[in-house]
Amino acid sequence: MFLKVTFDEIFSDNFLSNFSSDISIITVIITLMYAFLLSLFVFFIYKLTSKSVIYSKKFNISMSLMSIVTAAIILSMQANITISLGMVGALSIVRFRTAIKEPRDLLFLFWSISNGIVIGAGIYSIAFVLAIVLSLAMIFFDIFPERKKPYLLVIYFKNVKIKDIEIILGSYGVKYKLKSQNLSTKESSYIYEIKIKNNKDFVNDIMKLKGVNEVNLMNQDDSN
Repeated sequence: MFLKVTFDEIFSDNFLSNFSSDISIITVIITLMYAFLLSLFVFFIYKLTSKSVIYSKKFNISMSLMSIVTAAIILSMQANITISLGMVGALSIVRFRTAIKEPRDLLFLFWSISNGIVIGAGIYSIAFVLAIVLSLAMIFFDIFPERKKPYLLVIYFKNVKIKDIEIILGSYGVKYKLKSQNLSTKESSYIYEIKIKNNKDFVNDIMKLKGVNEVNLMNQDDSN
């Protein structure tokens, strides 16, 4: 069953009574203080759980303080219907150009904005329970070991048989898959996706093959 709301009902006295323009300064201070406390919590959780080599303090600060800004916006929307409708139109044309490289950063951004919305609406208990549950969930899922990512083996050569390379890989028990083969009259290359444990001596053996110019072994680590 759907609730139908007409324009007459929207601008009726009952609907407009939900908007109060006399929000006390005490309410504003308490709301923004709660938002600030949760912003600090999000800031430290992001810093403690960050495993990226490139940690951006500026991003962390900006992301955390979104709770305070969002809470202030929600308070303003509750106070005045004109601001409420205008804010909907203004926020609908906002576009963010900064690319989010990690899904984890997107989670924290959404968490910070959600804190501001919930706190601005005065539902403080949900915001604090969400902080506890989400923190425990991140710790719980972090316990599970991450599957070891394959390596990329790039071989630059001239006049080398692919069979000789794969014999060496097979002798070391390396699981391999040829991903790319670039042939040229000057210098050719093979790109393998391989799975190894700790022994990387096969790289030296491949380098000893006559005609091999360069061998690169790269870890496919998407956490940076």
